[in-house]
Amino acid sequence: MKCIKCGKDAKKQDRKDKRCPSCHHRFVTEPTEDGLTDMAIKSAEEAVSSHGTFYFSKDHLKYQLQRKLRKQQRVYTTVSMIALCIFIAALLLTFIKGGFFFGITAISGFVLLIVSTLRSKHKKTIKNLDVIVNKWVTINPHEKLLTADKYQASFGSRNSDNLDDISFDRVLICERNDTVDFFLSNLFHFHYSCPVLGGNGYPQAICGDMLKRLKQNPNLKVFLLHDYTPAGQAFVRRIKTDAKWFGDGQRYDIVDLGLNVGQKKLFKEMTIKKADRNQKIKETAEVSLFQPAALITLCGVAINEAVPLDLVTTAAAADSSGSTGGYG
Repeated sequence: MKCIKCGKDAKKQDRKDKRCPSCHHRFVTEPTEDGLTDMAIKSAEEAVSSHGTFYFSKDHLKYQLQRKLRKQQRVYTTVSMIALCIFIAALLLTFIKGGFFFGITAISGFVLLIVSTLRSKHKKTIKNLDVIVNKWVTINPHEKLLTADKYQASFGSRNSDNLDDISFDRVLICERNDTVDFFLSNLFHFHYSCPVLGGNGYPQAICGDMLKRLKQNPNLKVFLLHDYTPAGQAFVRRIKTDAKWFGDGQRYDIVDLGLNVGQKKLFKEMTIKKADRNQKIKETAEVSLFQPAALITLCGVAINEAVPLDLVTTAAAADSSGSTGGYG
């Protein structure tokens, strides 16, 4: 496995205490146990940050690794199905004709065993991604990894006294505070002339005064972004009905960007399936499953077109990707 610091390829027996024998940098993963290499995680970081262009969260990195592992899982599934068909056919022919087909049976059975082992290892790795990513960011902090301290440092002393240069024609309200941090750190509000707020009154220093100014605009457009979860749906209802937000009796143009059940084409391969208390399988999906560049592009174009994320036109997304680092 190669060291991400010096590039030296070190064999397992040379990686004493999980450190590089050349520069002594600590390795995070063990390929035979984790199904991942340090270089694979570093490559995933480069992908989510668009080579250092965008700030990203630990969840963005986790989902990027999950995409890679699931793609490999699909390959293993295809290979195992082919190997299984060959094994069954060769086994039947071995009983009928024997000889040559015995060797094919043995080889296909061996391949099936190896692929099944790899599938099992990757499945285990996907379940342990949170642990792996937390360990990774502790040992290898990335300059674009979005942390609370880093965001607060960039947020500085901004408060309700310096809102005069902000556009109040539209606003993006996010269910989660870390989503707000992501957009603000990547200057979404600047590039798309769209303030970004959190559904619980975040950032507290400016949210109250900004809401007052926003509501004074009769042509205000409000855009909502949330996870595909029961909490996400509750967030949408609250923003629309709570008098503190936009349920004060006035008419507002509110667009639910998503994520919603009718938008599964955007995230169908990245849903999380869990059994509820009645043992019914429920699907959920998080906004952070999108790559940062794709999320910024999708939301920016959706806001410009005033449509949900799934109705963004391909042409508009392609045009916008030139300034946001790519779409998809």
